[in-house]
Amino acid sequence: MKSPTIQEMSNEALLKRKKTTEVVTAALAGLLSLLLLAALFLCFNQQASIGLPLLMIPLALSSVLYININDVRVVKKELQARNQML
Repeated sequence: MKSPTIQEMSNEALLKRKKTTEVVTAALAGLLSLLLLAALFLCFNQQASIGLPLLMIPLALSSVLYININDVRVVKKELQARNQML
C-alpha cells in the first residue's frame, strides 16, 4: 500500500510528522555523534581493530540523517504554503 503524499496529508498529520521526524533526527544525530567520538577514542587510544569498524557506522548512517533533515524541510515548506503558523 502506498503512503499518502505530503500534499494529500492533513495539517494535523503534517505537524505530527514534522515533530516526530525532528525528535528522531535529533536523537539519531546525538547517538551518531557519541558513537563517532567513541570510535575515534578507540581508534587512537586503544585498539584500531575495534575503532575502525565502529567508525564506519556513523559515516554510513549519516545519509539517513540527511534524508530526515530534508524531509523536515519539505514538510515545513508545505505547511508554509498552507499558511500554517509554525
